[in-house]
Amino acid sequence: MNKKVQSSKFKVHSSGFRILILAITSIILTWGGFVFAEQGDLKASVPALCYQCHIKMRDKLSDPVVHSPFKEGKCNSCHNSHSGDIKGLIKEDINKLCLGCHEKIRNSLKNKYVHHVLKRGLCTDCHYAHSGAIKHLLIKEQEKLCWMCHESLQEQFKKVVVHKPFKNGECASCHEPHASSTENQLVDSSTKICVKCHPVKCSINGVSINQYTQNMKCTSCHSGHASDKKGLLGPYGHKEFLDMKCEQCHNPFATDKNVSVKMKVTDLCLSCHKKDKFVLKANDKHLIKEKAECLMCHSQHASQDKNLTARETEVCSSCHENTEKKTILMEKALKKIRCTPVKDRKCFQCHIPPHSENRLYLKSDEILSCARCHEGQHKVTHPLGKDTKDPRDGKPLTCLTCHSMHSAKAEFMLYFDRKRQLCIQCHKR
Repeated sequence: MNKKVQSSKFKVHSSGFRILILAITSIILTWGGFVFAEQGDLKASVPALCYQCHIKMRDKLSDPVVHSPFKEGKCNSCHNSHSGDIKGLIKEDINKLCLGCHEKIRNSLKNKYVHHVLKRGLCTDCHYAHSGAIKHLLIKEQEKLCWMCHESLQEQFKKVVVHKPFKNGECASCHEPHASSTENQLVDSSTKICVKCHPVKCSINGVSINQYTQNMKCTSCHSGHASDKKGLLGPYGHKEFLDMKCEQCHNPFATDKNVSVKMKVTDLCLSCHKKDKFVLKANDKHLIKEKAECLMCHSQHASQDKNLTARETEVCSSCHENTEKKTILMEKALKKIRCTPVKDRKCFQCHIPPHSENRLYLKSDEILSCARCHEGQHKVTHPLGKDTKDPRDGKPLTCLTCHSMHSAKAEFMLYFDRKRQLCIQCHKR
């Protein structure tokens, strides 16, 4: 009986205690609201309050170029005041944040050709967020900034003829740094850009062919950067073209007569490149007759590449869009890509369609294709080859069993993390 009474008293007390707590809490919250309101008044206005800690930031206001929000003291337009998920208390993904104001650039990203550095990197890879000494808040002078990625272009300064804008580091006079509707991210078609300074004056043996060349890409014959040939022909090209022996492939030129070749394009190519006749696959999907077969991947006149190959980003990604999308996602995830051909989109360094009998049109088998560059790694690699089978499918282990060139998820371009996850795919016991 006593126990029942005690139990009943406890419940009432407990219930009363809860009611009391709720009442007190309500009073505290009500009273606290006034305290919070008083404490919510900032000690100083923004940005003066920010500069009390970020003293060096105030000095940046005297730089030659100052970002408008920073100049106007709108710190909270980009930064959270208290906490955030991104370093620097940035409100959201940096690119999304920047494009929120830079509408013109945001709209330009709808174009076909978007700069890879913008696809896989951040705006702050090229621009300062607050202030700087160079126009557009660039972190380096224009040409030095471009060379951070396009380092190989510096070699072209050694050539006999160097295009003046290129020599002066005026990259943006021809190229859009963000995105363009024209290949190579040109500000316009090469025909429109070039003729502003160079009127069309093309002739063969005294016969004008302006009517044909005025609508051609100037860059199909001329280099936009440098060459060892007069008129910036090349830099690489068929010897006959560079020596202006056009009638080696073309029928004789005459006024009011159409320019034509001596025979079907593929037959014309194979008349000199005889060894390739036995490598080409007759019904290969890459030999599209509408694109004049060989000319789908090669230039008949000049190229930036010794093999006279066309620009891979124009040829390969036009069909392999999914591969390009996966590669971009991989680059964002891994930050650093160690494979140069992948990073620079030099597809033809590894793949040579339709000249290869190997899987994926690789130049050699899946092991040697990698080993020709990664010699050191090949000497200490996990056992590979026909005598080492993958327990999952019974196929021989190759470099591509563990590494992916386009959809890797872990460092060293591996499918899985090498510390454990990769190994247990096969070694489960």
